[in-house]
Amino acid sequence: MASVSGQTRRKLCRPHWHASCLCCGGGLLAALDKDETAIDKEPTAPRAMNGGWKTAGHDLGALLSTPELDARATRDPALLAPLHRALDDAAAHAWTPGAPAADARLDEARLFCHRALYRINRLRLYWFDSPAAYVNERSRVLLDLQDRIEEPWQAWLDARVAVGDDELAAPLDTLRAWVARDLEAADTPEYRFFAQDIDLEGYKRLLQIGSLNGLVEASQLSRTLGGFAGGVQCMLTRILFEEYGGGRPQRKHSTFFAAMLEELGLSVTPEAYLDTVPWEVLAAINHAFYLAENKRFFVRFCGAFTYTEVSTPVSFRGYAAAARRLGLSDGERDYWSLHIREDERHGRWMVDEVAVPLLERFPAQRGDFLAGYAQQRIVEGDAAAATLAACRDATLREAAA
Repeated sequence: MASVSGQTRRKLCRPHWHASCLCCGGGLLAALDKDETAIDKEPTAPRAMNGGWKTAGHDLGALLSTPELDARATRDPALLAPLHRALDDAAAHAWTPGAPAADARLDEARLFCHRALYRINRLRLYWFDSPAAYVNERSRVLLDLQDRIEEPWQAWLDARVAVGDDELAAPLDTLRAWVARDLEAADTPEYRFFAQDIDLEGYKRLLQIGSLNGLVEASQLSRTLGGFAGGVQCMLTRILFEEYGGGRPQRKHSTFFAAMLEELGLSVTPEAYLDTVPWEVLAAINHAFYLAENKRFFVRFCGAFTYTEVSTPVSFRGYAAAARRLGLSDGERDYWSLHIREDERHGRWMVDEVAVPLLERFPAQRGDFLAGYAQQRIVEGDAAAATLAACRDATLREAAA
């Protein structure tokens, strides 16, 4: 599938603002400290980051809550120069084609990029904190920073997906074949690790990483629902309604996730374990924001969401088996089991009530739908592999202690 160029994306998505001055300076925090409106609170320092990117992470934290950010940046473009340099440097290193897999600086660059992008994206959702925290949610400065990260990353991601002409010729047949493949409950090494080997510390790490998404269950889906209320929109709304427990807080899926955390004495604050989350998991979250926030990608979003709903029961079976073996679940009323039951149904709905009518209405977009599905399979596969590695490391450290 041809990717959308950075220049085209800027024209279609948002007004363009760019601070071009590359003067050296003492960093954004130092400049803000001179202003009486600067915030006092510094964010937690990022983990596993080189000095320049670590400083840039602090700069971005200050930027997000700076009053009159756009006006101040217009008066003094040099204010943003260090952050721009750090983002451009990290993005260039992170998404270089053919980079070696075992490259620590590559992982640092990708972690920095996706933490920065996540902190901007989260302004699209309300977290029941002070409204003052959202003073810059429409900032052109932040939109420009978002472009600097998303454009090279999305180009890199697009290059990993290719949908063949034979697959495009019969898109529904292709989709049904892909779904049948992804529904197979294969006895994979990943499943066996969670079902047979993971210990309590490894399982805690699984919950910590999963909490970033599990405690704000399916929230990006809500960003796609406005507009003409056709059958596709109604089905997506129905799925979101079930994710939110039919409007009953005690039945909301995130409530079940919080119960798992509380059982093990872990925090139920949504971002308490942000520093433990691998870049691949952040990338999956950021990708959901990217597709949901850009309506021209609605068909691609539906393809991606179809994969998510189809594949979740398979991946969650290993987690559910771990919970049962560790004596943390009866296999009936926990978060994993609930998702397995409901997402088996949601997967069928996405194929029959979303994919079929969309592909009939927009035959020219069949490549977008299939690419969305295939791309999401890659993104979630990366996230699952990173989560597995983190849980295995936690288990091995506990065994060696």
